[in-house]
Amino acid sequence: MVRMIFWFAVLAGLAAMIAWLADRPGEIVIDWLGYHIETSLAVALLGLVLVLAVLRLMWSLLRRLLHVPGAITDYVRNRRKRRGQDALSRGIVAVAAGDRDMARRHADVAARLLPGDPLARLLEAQTAQLRGDHKRVEQVFADMLGDPDTEVVALRGLYVRARQAGKEGRARELAERAYRRNSGLDWASDAVLKGHAGQRDWPAVLAVLEAQRRSRLLDDDTARRKRAVVFTAQALEAEAADADAALDLAGKALKLDPGLVPAAVLAARIDFARGYLKRGLKLIEKAWAINPHPDLAQIYAHARPGESTRDRLARIRALLAVAPGSEDGAVALARAAIEAHDWRTARDALADYVAGRPRARICVLMAEIEEGEFGDRGRAREWLARAVVAPRDPAWVADGFVSEQWQPISPVSDELGAFVWKVPLESLGYGGPGPEPGVALPPVIEARPTPPQPQPRSEPKPEPGSKAGAKAQSRLAGAGEAASPAPAADVKPVRPAGAGTAADTAGDTAGDTAASRQPDDPGPDPEAERGGWARKARQGLIGGRA
Repeated sequence: MVRMIFWFAVLAGLAAMIAWLADRPGEIVIDWLGYHIETSLAVALLGLVLVLAVLRLMWSLLRRLLHVPGAITDYVRNRRKRRGQDALSRGIVAVAAGDRDMARRHADVAARLLPGDPLARLLEAQTAQLRGDHKRVEQVFADMLGDPDTEVVALRGLYVRARQAGKEGRARELAERAYRRNSGLDWASDAVLKGHAGQRDWPAVLAVLEAQRRSRLLDDDTARRKRAVVFTAQALEAEAADADAALDLAGKALKLDPGLVPAAVLAARIDFARGYLKRGLKLIEKAWAINPHPDLAQIYAHARPGESTRDRLARIRALLAVAPGSEDGAVALARAAIEAHDWRTARDALADYVAGRPRARICVLMAEIEEGEFGDRGRAREWLARAVVAPRDPAWVADGFVSEQWQPISPVSDELGAFVWKVPLESLGYGGPGPEPGVALPPVIEARPTPPQPQPRSEPKPEPGSKAGAKAQSRLAGAGEAASPAPAADVKPVRPAGAGTAADTAGDTAGDTAASRQPDDPGPDPEAERGGWARKARQGLIGGRA
């Protein structure tokens, strides 16, 4: 709009000037070098405009003639550049497609037509990597280190190459150099963080986490969770030497992540040791409401040393009232009930988890219930046999590594806060209930072989009516009356394939001992033995599957 107004004003001014000149025509007389020229003002102005236009055209032609060499040079350079860029594009596509020959051909063309171009040098490095020429890769990236524009790219390439070659120290140095140049680099910051975490340099880890948060490499929730892990790791290391510092660090961790199980367990353990029962119980209840875990139930049940098993059972009931409905809570209640010999409560706690394919810990607890309540070792062994092939129990898992205890970093990748409480991956195979199809299992009970019976001797057949024939018939009749049914074959329980445990061996040994005991030997107290072998089997089974 403003431009239209401007040009309208210009046109109006020109029109006004032309009208003013038309009202005052006048004449112009020129006497120069014997020439006498008379003309009107309008014609003189028109001639002046034509002269200026001719001068402008001549100047333009002269300038073009002067720039012809440069234009030719620019044309050749631009054509070379276009060819190089085309080779560069085709080379990148060839690298992505895995075509080594085509990538190498285009990389050579790009390097010749675009000398010193960062993308051409990067294409050369990628082509060498595709061919497996690691020395050439390192050489190209080393040459790129001298250019500030390609230094970070070269550091990244050398870092990846060092990791592939297993040179972790060299890789850490390269990552730290890149991090000092630009702390916002995701790969460099992550590598530096893992390096400090692997060395347990927790202050440096906190500094890197803060830099990542400022650079928006981490969102606020993830940054808080990782800082809580660091504070928990510091608290675990300081617990033996300085309980006050450990309690303070655990408190910081719980403020950032109230559901962090190891921090809650550590803080509660210190509070219970100092007699702060209520404060410790509140910490456990708050963590249980967010993240139910067996360690929380264990320390909650034993908050006060010397309590009876009935008191511990009541305490577990109170904990489950905070957040009911979890399998870990049901297992904790069943364990406490078994210790208190409250078998009905233990069965009711596990009732929702025994159908289908219950986990190994459910099967072991059911075996202990059967043996403890009824002394039914047959049913107990059946549950233990199911536990051998049952789905695995939850554990602390990080990068496929299964640990019985929580750790702040993964031993595989040094990732901070990688351990989570979950069910480990099952091995590939049949996952349905019962035995795998096509695999024949041995019978649970097999009969002992029946000893061969002696065959009767063949005697000559006496003639009917003779005295010898009468005696033979009398002898056969007597043998028939005295004959009695053959005794039933002894049977012996046999374990299914793969279900043998230390508990089974102990049970067999006990049975053999009982069979060889003297008549006047009363044997061991059954109440003292009851439950012991099942608990040993549970420890051996869980320890082997952890």
